[in-house]
Amino acid sequence: MFYHKKAVATLPPPPENGIHSAVMSNARRLWRAGFTQDSAARALQQWRDDYAFRRPVTNKELFQAISTAYQTPSQGLFAKAHLNLSNSPKWPVPNPEKRANLIDNGFHLVTLWENSPYQHSSTAAPLTELIFEHLFPDNPLVCLGWNARKFATRPLREWRNPERLQFVVPSPMSLLSGLKKDGSGESAHTLANTGPRRFLVVDFDDRAGLDVHAGAAWYLGTLLPLTLVVWTGGKGLHAWFYVAGKSDEELRPFFSLACEFGGDSRLWLRSQFARVPDGIRDNGETQTAFYFNPEVCA
Repeated sequence: MFYHKKAVATLPPPPENGIHSAVMSNARRLWRAGFTQDSAARALQQWRDDYAFRRPVTNKELFQAISTAYQTPSQGLFAKAHLNLSNSPKWPVPNPEKRANLIDNGFHLVTLWENSPYQHSSTAAPLTELIFEHLFPDNPLVCLGWNARKFATRPLREWRNPERLQFVVPSPMSLLSGLKKDGSGESAHTLANTGPRRFLVVDFDDRAGLDVHAGAAWYLGTLLPLTLVVWTGGKGLHAWFYVAGKSDEELRPFFSLACEFGGDSRLWLRSQFARVPDGIRDNGETQTAFYFNPEVCA
């Protein structure tokens, strides 16, 4: 518990998934409790230092969250952001028992690979360019990132050696740049310049193991067309589902089940980065594409 004069706020332990959302939520909680920006920043840093996170949480991320929570009200944007937040979906928590009852426990990662309509061996050249040509036909704008802070939006065919990058927005971009959420300027990677959903990505990143993640992706593939499954280079898989033309209302029941299966709710955001198929993660691991079915998005 943190105290500042009469301002009091209790910051809950962080979730395993959705860390950035938790940072933003705590920044808003501190603002509502009456903390000054400086004391809120210290409280967030202490919260960060008190817990073990599955990824680094930098001071920059904390300070940007505080800036958004404290500066947007004076710009008249906080009320709008708050309304959007209140109307956003409330996703269910993971339900391992439900997942275990629904998926085929005999299904493994190698089974997924064996069922892939398009395969390549572990020694073959990366298929990134080929996969992108199928995912994003007709040379649309695509946002790719070397890391979470260095990225660009370009026509697909202007990207050279995309297999050297880590991140991709899983839907084409509508413009080269868009206004940032906090109104501080424009960026090549914003929700404002992300086009309509083409793919919905489920990030299985819990500790259940790759075989369980593969089984969960395969089951969800009976509900929506499973197009691509990529190893994140860590402990999980990214499963891409073709959803072009479907509304958010149509997709929410599917994504709710995906969250119960351990999917990270952050991937509901259209502009959220997914892993580049056969790309290279910052730890040097190849983000192997274990499954690819180009026919479903033809």
